[in-house]
Formats: sequence, structure tokens, C-alpha cells
Amino acid sequence: MFFFRRKPEFPDFVRAYTDAPRPDPARHWREVGYSVLDIETSGLNHKRDALLAIGLVEIEEGRIHLNRHWYTLVRPPEGLEVDASSIRIHGLTRAELEDAPHADVILPELLARLAGRVMVVHVAQVDVSFINQAMRTRWGAKLVGPIIDTARIAMSLHETAKILGSVQPDMPMPAIQLRALATRFGLPSYGEHNALNDALTTAQLFLAQATRLEGAGRPTLRGLMKAGGV
Repeated sequence: MFFFRRKPEFPDFVRAYTDAPRPDPARHWREVGYSVLDIETSGLNHKRDALLAIGLVEIEEGRIHLNRHWYTLVRPPEGLEVDASSIRIHGLTRAELEDAPHADVILPELLARLAGRVMVVHVAQVDVSFINQAMRTRWGAKLVGPIIDTARIAMSLHETAKILGSVQPDMPMPAIQLRALATRFGLPSYGEHNALNDALTTAQLFLAQATRLEGAGRPTLRGLMKAGGV
């Protein structure tokens, strides 16, 4: 006897996200829309900790559109105590978080802002694991991509530079912390561990990286995905 697992019945807003047309990888990267995301959390364990803040900026036609930025706090689940060591990093007090909307309210808006676009994050493993955990526990869903990691692009650019002889073959990979990379590109940086500030720094870094890849003959979204796709 064979048993077939029923496909989960997603809410309308989840279906709208998962069914949205994916950007064409053959298009020039400047013709694609991007949602650049950063999160703050109560810790680094996505199964035990929780989302506390989300910052997002949009890129259209190779430009950051700050008038469409989005920032929100997220109330932690009942029973989860935000540790003082975590508060010292992100500065989000328990009082602030008590008045924040629940993830059940925030996630539908986040998915609407990601639908049909390329998600860009720095060190994607953290952001993606937390958002996937939140979606999985509620609706059995997960992010569908495409997703680009600016840290992966940094590593790809370094390896390419070694192949081309721009750096010595034995030169170790430079630091891939967000602000260290921004400094290397001569970009401004903002107060760290604030989700919106970090999203803006990531967006600026991404534009610099995409421009460099375009100059190296990789002008399409497919080229960006090969360099930094998750």
C-alpha cells in the first residue's frame, strides 16, 4: 500500500509568494528587482531563538530606493526571555519588544516584499534559517529564492582575483564581515547591529560587487547567482 503525503494548504499570502514568477536569470542584473534584508535575533540558534527585528531596502534599476525602506520590530514568543548579552549587541530592550507586533503579523508583509524579487543578504545562512524556521513552524513553507549572499560573492571575487593573478595565490581570504568589506570598497557604513542600517550597508556592498562582476564580463542575474547564489 502506498501513502501519499498531502501537499500543505498554504494561506493565500504564502501562495502569492511561492507562486510569484521568478526573475529571469538571463536578464541584465540592473533589470531585476532586489529586496536586501537584514535581521536581528535573540541568539544564533534558529530552533531556540527568535526574530526580533527586520530591516529591508529595495533596489530597482541598479539604485537603492530608500523611500521604500521597511523596518519593524518583532515581539518574541511567549516564554522566550531575551538575554542581556543579546540586548548589549542589538540594543533592543524588552520593553520595546513587548509593544512590537507578533511574527504572525510581520511575516505576511515580509513575504509580500520578497515576492517575485531576488533576496539579498550578508551571510545568508543566519537570515534564511531564522525565516525558514518561522515559516515552517506556522505553515510548513520556506523561502523559495532566488537568494544571493554578498559574503559568498566576496569569496568568489577573491578566488577569481587569485586565478587572474591580481593577488598572490597564497593570499588568505580577507575578512568577510560586512563593515570590513564595505571599507574595502570605500563605502560608507552605519551603526551596526541595527537591521535597517545593516540592510543599507549590504545593499551598497551588493551594488559595488555587481558592478565589479559586470566589468568582469558577468552582467546577468545568472552571473550573480553563480558568484553568490544560495
